[in-house]
Amino acid sequence: MLTLDLTNAPQWCDLIPGVRVRLRPLTTALMVSARSDPAIADLPESAATEEAALFMAKALARRAILAWEGIGDADGSPIEPSPEAIDALLDLWPAFEAFQTHYVAKALLLDAEKKRLCALADWSFGGGEGYCTACAGPCPDCPARLNRPQTLEGAQVWDLAQRLGGQMRVLPGAVIGWDMGAALALGAALGISAPAIAELLPALEAVMVRRINEQIAANRD
Repeated sequence: MLTLDLTNAPQWCDLIPGVRVRLRPLTTALMVSARSDPAIADLPESAATEEAALFMAKALARRAILAWEGIGDADGSPIEPSPEAIDALLDLWPAFEAFQTHYVAKALLLDAEKKRLCALADWSFGGGEGYCTACAGPCPDCPARLNRPQTLEGAQVWDLAQRLGGQMRVLPGAVIGWDMGAALALGAALGISAPAIAELLPALEAVMVRRINEQIAANRD
């Protein structure tokens, strides 16, 4: 099973021989910020996929790179990271490829896992298990199978979500969410990564709240 390798502390990443950069943890907030970069917004619809990928990588790198080693100016004097210098670094193919592989790919993996878990939550909290009673055996198109977690952290957070049935915050006639303090405490007791919980569980909570409140409204009618 894949692992997301989430961390809440900056880490060093080797890009090319003799050059390494210190990067912020790659979070959803950082990705959203990069996607809203003016350079991304100004890209024409006809832009090639490769061009869009380079612009996105530069936007992300400008926000993520905190420090670096092994980079200097034309005279060989060390320089500090700046937007212009970061863009110039990413214009080097080996540096761009390493940045995509060792940093951006983690965001894509996290985004894909979050979408899978939300689809699974939508099916599960929407009463999906009830449909399975009519099946003679495993269905090839079963949402529970198609959207099962693909990473260790995803599987752990999904297991945690299923344990939180008694930790709901409610108002008369409505569910408003899980007790996140209790969720974090339970996650810690189970040895689940706190950054993984922070990244994935709120998305599942939103789906759970919507689906359960739909059922409450339907039963009331």
